[in-house]
Amino acid sequence: MNTGLIPVRYAKALLDFANVSKEQDRVYTEAKSMTRSYIQFSELKTVLDNPVLANAEKRKIIFLAAGGNVSKPFERFVDLILENNREKHLHEIALKYIDLYRKQKNIHFGKLTTAAEVNKTVEAKLMTLIENTTGGTVEMEKVIDPEILGGFMFEVDFVRWDASVSGQLRRIRQEYIEKNKKTV
Repeated sequence: MNTGLIPVRYAKALLDFANVSKEQDRVYTEAKSMTRSYIQFSELKTVLDNPVLANAEKRKIIFLAAGGNVSKPFERFVDLILENNREKHLHEIALKYIDLYRKQKNIHFGKLTTAAEVNKTVEAKLMTLIENTTGGTVEMEKVIDPEILGGFMFEVDFVRWDASVSGQLRRIRQEYIEKNKKTV
């Protein structure tokens, strides 16, 4: 079976089951916690792929990675994953669940990169602007990167606005290079 197809099928099934159980929001939180655990602990995938480790131990590890006290739909889902030996796809399934949930709830993911901390009023105005433009809600990740020198970079759904000083300097440099190529 195609490994890209497995996460999609399991994620859809989990979303349907969570919707019926009215626990889709909690499962979403658990899926996000799971993906953060995969990023934070690179050895998690190796541990779960270990055939020597008993399913009961894998179950405990997965629950811990998902935040500890998990919902019934997530618990039953993990049991199904372990029963069918699909734990190696767990990270991709969690990522696909997050995508499907966001699409269902019209949630857009944004990333705001600034050189320094942004005050709450500017952040709220930006969020309102994006929410009005997209017609949905926005989950925003904030990153502080002093290398952009000033201004900001904002990404939403693969659209990027670069109003950073470093971006402006890069564009000016590129224009200067292009002008000099034409004169030489």
